[in-house]
Amino acid sequence: MASSERLLPTGECWCGCGAETSIGSFFLPGHDKTAESAVISVEYGGVPGFLVEHGYGPGGKNAVREMDKRRSNRRQGGRTR
Repeated sequence: MASSERLLPTGECWCGCGAETSIGSFFLPGHDKTAESAVISVEYGGVPGFLVEHGYGPGGKNAVREMDKRRSNRRQGGRTR
């Protein structure tokens, strides 16, 4: 997905359950984590595989440090990729 592409809610929960969502919502409460977990399991076999595939984990990038850098950059008004 291009970073400039704007996603818009459709009125249906994006987890795939088929339920109707409230205006402006992509998911029913908690269903974002359900979808996230399902995709990570299906595509990567679990969180460790997901991390390694994206360069994180032992010997790679540190996920917590990367998030801290992103937060710090945003606080300073910078853009992150």
